[in-house]
Amino acid sequence: MADSDLQDLDFDHLDPAYRGFIDEALAQYGLDPAVFCTPVPAADEMTFKALLPNYEFDRNIGAFKFTEATLRHFDAYDQIVRGVFGGFERLNSVLDFASGYGRLTRILIQKLPRDRIWVSDIYAEAVDWQAQTFGVNAFASSPDPALLDHAGGHDLVFVGSMFSHLPAGLFHDWLAKLYGFLGPRGVLAFSVHDEALLPAGESMDATGLRYFRASESGSLDADIYGMSYVTEAFVADAIARVAPGVASRRFPKGLYENQDLYVVGTPGVDLQRLVLASTPMGGLETITLLPTGEAEFAGWAIERTPGQRIERIGVLVDGAPAAEILPATERPDVLAAFPCAANTPVGWRFRLSAAEAAPGARLRLQLQSTSGLSGHVFAQMPAPAAMTYSGWSRRALRD
Repeated sequence: MADSDLQDLDFDHLDPAYRGFIDEALAQYGLDPAVFCTPVPAADEMTFKALLPNYEFDRNIGAFKFTEATLRHFDAYDQIVRGVFGGFERLNSVLDFASGYGRLTRILIQKLPRDRIWVSDIYAEAVDWQAQTFGVNAFASSPDPALLDHAGGHDLVFVGSMFSHLPAGLFHDWLAKLYGFLGPRGVLAFSVHDEALLPAGESMDATGLRYFRASESGSLDADIYGMSYVTEAFVADAIARVAPGVASRRFPKGLYENQDLYVVGTPGVDLQRLVLASTPMGGLETITLLPTGEAEFAGWAIERTPGQRIERIGVLVDGAPAAEILPATERPDVLAAFPCAANTPVGWRFRLSAAEAAPGARLRLQLQSTSGLSGHVFAQMPAPAAMTYSGWSRRALRD
């Protein structure tokens, strides 16, 4: 699809079923859909060149996946805020760096006063749009970190999926620059691709960072933005160069589906008790209409946090509890979509009565983990004639 053919992703023109899924997902976090569902500009490369192509540009699925990924992003952010600072009410200011067109900002403005929120991105038009649309503080970044001037002093600098695209030199330079934006009690959080995700047939560079000159961006120079994979030792050394002796933690699969999240504190900040779990994920595979009139549902779920497990699954129909089930079997076949996951995916199965599974009924599965986090799976009952075996594929699992 040509860039000139793209139109903003408008939540108000979605299929009512998908808009219902989005509103219900946001409600689990106490978020206002009218604020979150601001149209996504067509200039947003992460949405229009990385996310939507995974779903053949289906805007209904794309909008839901945009929402789902943002909520998982916020789960990580929220755990840092609560674990390090004790809650949003105790934050002075935050910076979302490489913020694009404000996925996370849509939530932050519902948690913090807007004058405490700062955003920055290499695309000046993106930060200008955020400033005008959300009323937050915004400044444009630079291809060269040495040229970026910002007063800083933030409690939390969060960098989602930028270091996962940097060559070695810029990795070190940006780490130093962004660490310098912290205040005296601040923490820096950033995500990377671990070496375990390196494409098949490729090998790590001796430096501990392997860089490929390709990405979803159609505009950024491949010399400064591509795809990188790192060893834990490389990141530890990079942190030690910038701030010797400070506390830092690595949380495998802490952000999005597969990126590791690192949290680095300023001198005196204690991160030892920080707990950060990944949001459980799952999917519906089949709906089978039985001769009795009942409907049988089957699917998968995964807990990606080491030492945790999905302990129960609640089934809600049109918002009302209908059943509670336990994971039934292991599903190692799903692991292909989650390389090096800490836990084996599980399968689940349950039945609903004919009345509960009436056409148009909206289902929500709540995947409750021992970590305290919940993931959600949504579906709407089709008309009986449309109920066919649909199976599942990696397409259904991707962001």
